[in-house]
Amino acid sequence: MDTVKRIVICVLAFGLLAGAACKKTDANVRDMLAGKTFVWEKEGCGGDFTITLNADGSYQYYEGFLSSYIGLGTWTIENDMVILTEQGGQDSVYRFAIKDGALVYLADGSDNFLYVKASDGDRFLPEE
Repeated sequence: MDTVKRIVICVLAFGLLAGAACKKTDANVRDMLAGKTFVWEKEGCGGDFTITLNADGSYQYYEGFLSSYIGLGTWTIENDMVILTEQGGQDSVYRFAIKDGALVYLADGSDNFLYVKASDGDRFLPEE
């Protein structure tokens, strides 16, 4: 095999390996979000509506100071989408896209929160 063919094969092999190493996996996304709190870009019930994604896979949300309700459940990552599943008297599912470090509410396939109505595209920004 001549030198040019060897170089082309090496470049292609390196490119494939580098692409595989750089590919964002659900586990990478999960690690990036775990332990963070996100605040709704709008006003909740008398204050900030926050969602906290815990490292153990659980979450809680508070709709604001005027609501005594605390949403609890588990969160997963599937195809760059955060899925919150709340178990209780009635199971609820909330879906979010991840865009520029924010959670973006996806109304399609999601339930609405108890006292707050989020609209498609509403953003929950990382708390600083």
